[in-house]
Amino acid sequence: MVPSSLKFLSRILALCVALSFTTYGCGGKKGSSITGSGTGTTGGTGTTGGTGTTAGTGTTAGTGAVATTPEPTAPPVYLPKTPEPISIPAAYAFDSRFQDGKSSVSYGGQVVRQLLIQDLKIFIGNLGKDGATSASLQDLLNFYEHDDALNLQTLTTAGSNPIVESTYSSISTGKNLIGKISDDVVLGSGGKTADDLLREWFDIVVANSQDPAKLGTPAVYTTDAGVDLSQMINKLLIGAVSYAQSTSKYFALLLDQDNTEARKGTDPYTAMEHYWDESFGYYGAARDYARYSDEQLAGGADDYTFDSNGDGMIDLKSEYNFGISRNAGKRDKGGTGVDFTKEIFDAYLAGRTAITNQGTVSEISTHRQIAAEGMEKVIAATAVHYVNDTLDDMSKIGTADENTVNHNKHWAEMKAFTMALQYNSFGRITSADLEQLHTLMGDAPKYDAPGTEAYNNTVANLTEAKSVFESVFGFSSANMADW
Repeated sequence: MVPSSLKFLSRILALCVALSFTTYGCGGKKGSSITGSGTGTTGGTGTTGGTGTTAGTGTTAGTGAVATTPEPTAPPVYLPKTPEPISIPAAYAFDSRFQDGKSSVSYGGQVVRQLLIQDLKIFIGNLGKDGATSASLQDLLNFYEHDDALNLQTLTTAGSNPIVESTYSSISTGKNLIGKISDDVVLGSGGKTADDLLREWFDIVVANSQDPAKLGTPAVYTTDAGVDLSQMINKLLIGAVSYAQSTSKYFALLLDQDNTEARKGTDPYTAMEHYWDESFGYYGAARDYARYSDEQLAGGADDYTFDSNGDGMIDLKSEYNFGISRNAGKRDKGGTGVDFTKEIFDAYLAGRTAITNQGTVSEISTHRQIAAEGMEKVIAATAVHYVNDTLDDMSKIGTADENTVNHNKHWAEMKAFTMALQYNSFGRITSADLEQLHTLMGDAPKYDAPGTEAYNNTVANLTEAKSVFESVFGFSSANMADW
């Protein structure tokens, strides 16, 4: 009689041999050509040798197979699908090619930086209002060098609607401005970088806030020469962070990015899709930007926000318009025969669609150029607008309508938007053009009385500056006057 223990072992061996001729081989892996220490032949239609999913006969027969330790489970790697080409959507919404039911659009970090730029301006502006308390340098650096550990709440509101995200870190973590600001020398600054200028200006604002005579008035953010630093800081950041990152980083490096696989193997988008989205995030438009009229974009927070998903709140990542995207609406509203908002948004939609459809380099590059040049025209047109405002302010010097605060503000916006223009590697304006413009604009507003030689010289210089803009960008005479 065979002992029961031997019967048990014989059944195990029989089962092992049976399995070896069906799926895995005794002690081996599915589809492996060598699994044990014996000999065998590779199956005809198995995973390794042919087109089937189960190995054919004799995948790896043999005895004496060595048991293997199960390998740890790796994170899923999403492989591209081959869907039908999509049409250009009406809103900035693109499904993932890799993960069903997921969006491939993501630019939370850009939204945080838009908020930090905007909130720094709000904070400095509040120093000029009744009841203000003095600021420390750290107060300003908390925006510029933002640290998630501070758990700061945004100062931005959305009019009558509450916002979904109240803290920066609830949108995206690890984001600040200092880490993204351009290190290029600012033209017309005497060899200083944007960081150099910002830190100088921060020091002036902080020092002014310690002066009771200036705190609570616009003088708190104004230099002795009349330069409005609230505007200089804000517009230089728009240029050296938002505009520079959108064009000279994410657009400039776009074609070097992979567009065939999920980024990092697990993201719902490719590296190229993500670069394009990050550029769009720095433009600052809401996802359904086309629904906004020029009047709304030029209006207040209740106008340039919209509860698109009907949840009763404003999502700052998708239902709010920031920075350059609002300026585009303002220039469209004040101009004739221009539609910067449509030109730029259409290019972003078409370019992203081409990337999703794995279009040609030529096709993607064309839309990239249109978007980059559109943003440049918006900033240039905005500089022209403030040249006109400055000239108008100057004409009122010495009259009952003179408004020095407005004059200082408009001059600073003119100057700082001109500074911003240097940060687009796709731009048509040259460094020589910009150097000329900075010379013509000077370093501070002028308060000479109308009719004096000094006044006439300043008017002539600013008029020549307008001619430079008109020549470079081909703006119509009507728009040069109306903006």
